[in-house]
Amino acid sequence: MQRVSIVHFPGKLRLRVPRGLPAALRIAATQRHTTPAEWARQTLLRGLAAEGVLLSEVMGPSCSDSPEKKDVAA
Repeated sequence: MQRVSIVHFPGKLRLRVPRGLPAALRIAATQRHTTPAEWARQTLLRGLAAEGVLLSEVMGPSCSDSPEKKDVAA
C-alpha cells in the first residue's frame, strides 16, 4: 500500500477578477490536469518567486497559515 501526502491549506484569498478569468483558469487547469484552485495557487507562487518574494521568507517558522500535511494510505 502506497502512502500519499495530502496538504490542506487553511487560508483563503478572495479576488475580484475580470469577466472571463474563471473560465480561463478552468481551461489552463485542464491543460495541466489539475484543479483551477491548484493551478492558481502554483501560478501565484511562481509569480511571487519571479518578483523575488519567497513565501518561506514571509511566513517564518511559526506562521499559523502554514499548510497542514497529513499522510493518507492510498
